[in-house]
Amino acid sequence: MLEADGCKCSEIEVDGKWMKRIRYGDPGDLKYYGEPRCHDCNCKVGTFHHPGCDSEACPKCGGQLIFSCTCDLGRVRFFE
Repeated sequence: MLEADGCKCSEIEVDGKWMKRIRYGDPGDLKYYGEPRCHDCNCKVGTFHHPGCDSEACPKCGGQLIFSCTCDLGRVRFFE
């Protein structure tokens, strides 16, 4: 995780609907402070956070995906 540029998973199933994940540095990203890499998962700006990153936001509710989001999360899809 700490060596890759970013995760290749581009969509996540939330409450039964496929949604685009929020890229590091995009509007809606939780903890983007202008740094070239995420403080937790080390992904680069413009790529997806790695699974389990504490900075990833839920694309539906905007909450912290791994702790405060209460949406029903399901599968993930990988697209280049």
